[in-house]
Amino acid sequence: MNEEYLNRGIDLKRMVLYFQKKIWVIIMLIVLGATIGGVTYQVIRSMKMPVEYQTVSKLYLSFGVDESGETYQYYNGYTWNDLLDSDPILDLIMAELPGYEKDKVREATTAEILSDIRLLTITVRGDDEKFVREVRDATETGLMLYARECEEIELIKVIRSGMPQRIYWDNRTTAACITGAVILGLVALLGFGFAYVLNEGIYVQSDVEKRYRQKALGILTQNQKGLEPYAGELKANLHYVLGSRKAFAVLDMANHADARKLELEGLLNRGEMEVSLGTSEEDFGWSIMDDDRAEEQGEWEVIPFNEDVLGEEECQKIRELGGVIVLLPFGNDVGRKTERILCFLRNQDCPVIGMIIAQADEEFLNRYYA
Repeated sequence: MNEEYLNRGIDLKRMVLYFQKKIWVIIMLIVLGATIGGVTYQVIRSMKMPVEYQTVSKLYLSFGVDESGETYQYYNGYTWNDLLDSDPILDLIMAELPGYEKDKVREATTAEILSDIRLLTITVRGDDEKFVREVRDATETGLMLYARECEEIELIKVIRSGMPQRIYWDNRTTAACITGAVILGLVALLGFGFAYVLNEGIYVQSDVEKRYRQKALGILTQNQKGLEPYAGELKANLHYVLGSRKAFAVLDMANHADARKLELEGLLNRGEMEVSLGTSEEDFGWSIMDDDRAEEQGEWEVIPFNEDVLGEEECQKIRELGGVIVLLPFGNDVGRKTERILCFLRNQDCPVIGMIIAQADEEFLNRYYA
């Protein structure tokens, strides 16, 4: 393999057209990634999320007055957190909770002043609904008893006592779906990009010249809609390189040499890309001509050889004909096999006249050369 081919740049238009045929696969993988992400999140959310309960109580504070007649107003959220952890209030709370540990009750309870200093919010969290409910009741009772003994506070009354509610994680299913779609989408793009870099399939004539340093004589398309431009260019090139020779050999790397023979003879003898016989759709996309026209014999004769049966007798025939034209299947990676055959032909002194891309996608070519 030549160094110029190994160091070749990326043909962006060729790459885009390559991905165009596979875009539906990428889209399906993105949808699959979104589905996997959403389902996985829901499974983890339902199975791994710890069971925790929470209750919120709202208490109203009536402050007393000092010696000067001013109302005490220096209580805030930090003060109440410290008060709940201190012995005066905590002892009153624990008196209502026989059998519970003081540290566990202290960790489960939080006090906050959210906006109005007269409104105290008590939050109790725990992994047991009964525990949360009993600590809530004991905390409310303990605070009301504390107000009777505290000169700064005249009265504490409960204005709302919330029921224990289970705490759930935020529902982030949408975010999980997007994450899954992005991850699998990137993996798909990287995978196809890696496949594109490794793909040595032949798509356009410049691929032939860079890969094998052989003459790219032209293109045979799958669904020929007219002789121009591809069929006309191929016919002109064959006339030029063959000169006065009317018989030549072709070697098909896809092992459909008989089908390619009919296509080339139809082009050279009648100027029509029509083939005869009951051939399969795998080999042809062109119209089938009538049997009476199939029996016509033109001046041009194509001697077909398949790569898988190339041997001594075939090489002798190729030498007698003065060389061979190699047919490369469009988009198929037959690079290593072709290199082996070219080496074999060199050893057999069988000249390679040039190469033709066979069964090419006309839509791909029209867009590439547009």
